[in-house]
Parts: sequence; C-alpha cells; structure tokens
Amino acid sequence: MIKNTSYSDKKLSLFRRASRYDNSQKGLWDYLTVYHWRAITLIFWLITAGFLLYMHRHGIHWLSLSDTDDNLRFAEVQDWLHGQKWFDLEQHRLNPPQGANIHWSRLVDIPIAALILLTQPFLGTGGATRFAVAVAPLLPLGVIFFGNALTCRRLIGPHSFLIANGLLLCAGIALGMFLPLRIDHHGWQLAFLSLMIAGNADPDFKRGSLTVAIASTLSLIIGLEMLPYIALTGGMQTLFWVANIQRAKGLSYYGLTLAFTSFVGWLAFASYANRGPVCDALSPVWLSVTVGGGLLLALITRLRGDWPSRFIAAFIVGIIIATGFSLAWPHCLGRPEGISPELNDLWLSHVGEAKPVYTRDLKVIILILSLPVVGIIALLPALWCNRSSLRIGGWITVFLTFTAAFVMTAWQTRTAPAAQILALPSCCWIVMQLWQGIKVDRPWKSNLWRSVTLLLLLSIITTFLPSRLVAWLHPDQKKTKSLGLISKSPTHSRKTKSEKESPSYPTPSTPHPERRCPTIPALQAIEALPPATILTFVDFAPRLIAMTHHRAIAGPYHRNGTAILDVHHAFRGSQQQAENIIRRHAISLVLVCPGMPESSIYLNEAKNGFYAQLAKGQVPLWLEAVPLPQNSPFLLWRVKDRDTPNPRHHNP
Repeated sequence: MIKNTSYSDKKLSLFRRASRYDNSQKGLWDYLTVYHWRAITLIFWLITAGFLLYMHRHGIHWLSLSDTDDNLRFAEVQDWLHGQKWFDLEQHRLNPPQGANIHWSRLVDIPIAALILLTQPFLGTGGATRFAVAVAPLLPLGVIFFGNALTCRRLIGPHSFLIANGLLLCAGIALGMFLPLRIDHHGWQLAFLSLMIAGNADPDFKRGSLTVAIASTLSLIIGLEMLPYIALTGGMQTLFWVANIQRAKGLSYYGLTLAFTSFVGWLAFASYANRGPVCDALSPVWLSVTVGGGLLLALITRLRGDWPSRFIAAFIVGIIIATGFSLAWPHCLGRPEGISPELNDLWLSHVGEAKPVYTRDLKVIILILSLPVVGIIALLPALWCNRSSLRIGGWITVFLTFTAAFVMTAWQTRTAPAAQILALPSCCWIVMQLWQGIKVDRPWKSNLWRSVTLLLLLSIITTFLPSRLVAWLHPDQKKTKSLGLISKSPTHSRKTKSEKESPSYPTPSTPHPERRCPTIPALQAIEALPPATILTFVDFAPRLIAMTHHRAIAGPYHRNGTAILDVHHAFRGSQQQAENIIRRHAISLVLVCPGMPESSIYLNEAKNGFYAQLAKGQVPLWLEAVPLPQNSPFLLWRVKDRDTPNPRHHNP
C-alpha cells in the first residue's frame, strides 16, 4: 500500500528536520529560513548589488574598465554588435592585418550585449553601454549567492544560508570578480563552480547530477580555468556510484548530460579557431574526454556487481580516458597555453596572477589567505562530525576541491578567488557550531570561550586582526583594504564634486600620473588623431582599442606569443631592432605611458633598450614628437618615412 502524503505533511516534515539545526523556539524565523530562503537571498543580493553600484558610480560614468580582459571583452562585444560574426573571435584591431586569436567564446558576451540592446531605446548608446557593464557582473553574483546558500543549507542546515552569504562578502578577492565593470568571465566561472559544489551536495541524486553536468559544461564553454574542479566533481559523481549502487541513475544522468551538453555547447559556441585540436579551450581535444568519458560512465552504470567490481570498472574507464587522451593529443600533455620559454621569461613570469601567492606583498597574502586558512582549520572537524551523515559526499567534494585550490595558490595566485569561495562552507560550519553552542543555560565560562573564539575567527575571516597586526609590526606601510585592492580602478581617484564633473577629470594633480593614461579624458587627444597602428605596452593595448579607433600590436593573450614578443623585443632591444619591428608591422605611432608597471620592467631589465632611451630623451631620428595637451600623461611620436631626413626630435 502506497502512503499518500499531503502537501501539509511534507511541509511539517521539512519543518521538523529544519528544527534539528536550531535550538531556538520555533517561530517566524524558522518559517522564513525554511520556506522563504530564496526570497531572503534575493533581497540580500539586491541590497549588495545596489551598494556596489553606488560605490562604483563614478567609475561607471567614466567606463573605468581597469582590467585588460574587461577592456578586450568590451571591444569584442562592441565589434559583435557592429557586425562581426558569431564564430569570429579574432580581434582584428590587434596585430593587423592578421588579427589576434582570442580563445574565448560568446557565452559571456550574451548578457552584456542583451543589456545594451534592451536599454538602448531608453538610455541611448552611451547610457546603455554604462548600464550593461555595471549590471552584467552582478548577474553571476546573484548566482553565486544562490549556489553558496544552497550548498550550506544542504551541508549544514537551513538556518546557515544567511551566514553563508554574509561570509561571501568577506571573500574580498573573490568578490572583486563580481564588482561593476568586471565584465570578463571570471565571475561566471566562480558562479558555475558554486553550482557544481551545490550539485554534489544535493540529496536528490538525479537533480544534483544534472546540476553538476550542466554547470561543468557552461564553465568549459567559457574556458578551462575550472578544469581541475570539474574533474574532481565528476570523479566524486563516479565515487558516489561506487559506494552506493542506488546512485547508478544519477551517474548515468551525469555522463549522458555531460556528453550531450558539451557537444552541443561546442557546436554553438566554439570559434573558428577552437574547431581545431587546441589545448586551451573546449575543442575536439576536450570533447574526447567529456563525450567519450560521459558515455563510458553512463555505460558502466549498467553493472550490478558489488562495490569492488564497480570500483574496478570506474578505474578502467579512467585508464581508457587517460590513455586515449595521451595517444590522441600528446601536444596537450603540458601546460594548455603552450607558450615558448622565451615568452614565459619575458612576459608571463611578470604577470601578477601567474605568480605564486608567497611572492606577493604581505598585505596581499593576508587578503588572499585569511579566509582559506580558517576554512582549512574548520574543514577536518566538519568532515569528522559528518563522517556518518548522508552529507559526507558533499563534504568530501568540498574537501577535495578546496584543498586543490588552496594548494594551487602556491603555483599561481589566480586560484585565490576559487579558494576563497570553496572555503565558505567549512567557515560557515564552524561559525554555526560556535553560534549555536552559546546558550543561556550553559555555564558562563563555556559561553565565554565560544564567544571569544567566534569573534577571533570572524576577525581573521574579515582580515581585521591580521591587517592590524601587520600595521603594528610594519607601521611604515599604508593600510590596505580588501575591496580597495581589487576594485580600485587606475582611472578612479577621490575627487571633489566639481572635479568629477569637469571635462578634464582627472587632473595633473593626481599623485600617480600614469593612472590617468587609461582615462577617457586622457585618451581624447589620442582618439582625435586619424586611425593608426600604434606601438604601445602589451597591457595598455586592450584599453587603447576599447576606447579609441586605433589599432595595436599585442595584448596579454597567450595565443599571440609572436606579437607579444615583438613588442617586448622592440622596447627591450636597440633602436635599430625597434625600427625594424615597427616598419615590419607598418606602425605609424609610438605611444608610451611613463610609470605604468610594464614600463618598469623595460627600465629594470633592459637599461639600454629602446624604451629606456626614450625615457632618457634619446629619441631616434626616425621618430618625431607629436604635440599633446599640456596635462597629458602620454608621450607620443610619429614614425617618419625612411627617406625623410630630419634632425633629432625630442618630446618636451
């Protein structure tokens, strides 16, 4: 006889389960956290989004896209809206006439372009553009609020979601990927990672498997940054089945969904370049893993043996995938970027996010690691307390992915946002344990140590205590705020209202003149010149092509290693070498911004190079100075024809 459970009975059962996690008297709070947590999370996100929009209102007005990827994404979206083909991801204003091969996809472009097209009739072109670049990063922020809350509800209890979302605001480095104007793909990658973790914690096996597979595919379409975590969450799906035969249907759903969605995603989003066997994007190389591996996983779920036989079957599938990959794509066994040693030495080794965390400034290390350190401390007790619980699978997933991200910060700092996001469940668990342990009927000493421990952990999570300790030990160092570090645009400085409204903002009184180079007012003089191919810094090129009609040689994108090396060889080499490169690329202008970080590399590592000579005023005969406004932070020269003998020119 099948028992008929009414809707009210289901609600009562859910309410009773929820009460296990809170010792307080049942009431309105219990009702809200059990049944209306989505609405509360939505309100939390809207308030956070409104605050961030207000704090970055001036940067939004001036289109202060501070990151190179944000600027190139902006240029790509604009080119697409002006007629560039869907599958054409070449940036034709870099390295003309060949163009720059960009390994991205259009998936992240869609919400930005949609926001522009939807609001353009009401706000105009400029207003719609500003609205889009301000709001687009807040969309994945909403997804990660939901994913983080969902994970903590499933692993800890229904009352934990609000603390989980509050702790997310303490993840300063990760939160920086969702700030207004951060329109590149990093925020979406983190959002899909949170959904993968939530999927593996889902007690509904089928729904969780579908969530993990779809989130993994969307992440792969965007890029391969989350590949280690995708592999770990997929491996956990397989281990769930090994441990429990009842997970067979879930693993089958995962394998078939991953195979189908990744193939469809590749057909729909792969650029012309990504249709070949490239290693750094979703291509036939990785389709052989997702499609082939997914189908094999679905196939072995038909096995009905005991767990050792299921483990052997899963192991054989892993061997088949690894062996097939090695034999079919041996060129992809190393780093996916596939860059040359020279390019690594001259360029990638200087990129901050590609450096290990221990090489960074002490203040930056604290901002990156304070939250993950608390997460590591809390992780093992959380695993132990849940060792016999149905939640142990979700906790093991958190353990594997979080540990991997934490360890990889010693390889590249760019894994720090993922480490902070993955630290949130264990941090939330320890906070909830301490908070619920504080009771009126307990001895005051017991409540005291719990309260002190809770405050100590929160002060570390928010970096308050470590930052104060550094300030005390190093009083000569300026204070650094987490949000200030990651969100302060080089084009934004604190000004009075009249200065902000002035057409000449920012002014020469800015303490760091090089910070004015990316600003729209500073670039107006460059934009006024006829379209030209310009030799400028690799890191400045994306901003140049995003805000002006000019062309540049190279941006910081690894597929264009030859063009990047040409820029470095030009600025590091002799005047003769620079002239040969300039004429080979048909460059007509040389634009530099003294004081930018890239300029210090040329000055320090090539003291007699072309850029160092320009900085000293030793301008070759084949360049002539181009007049710029008096307050311009730039130095600009025009390349003369070979048969134009003029005396040496110097910029004033």
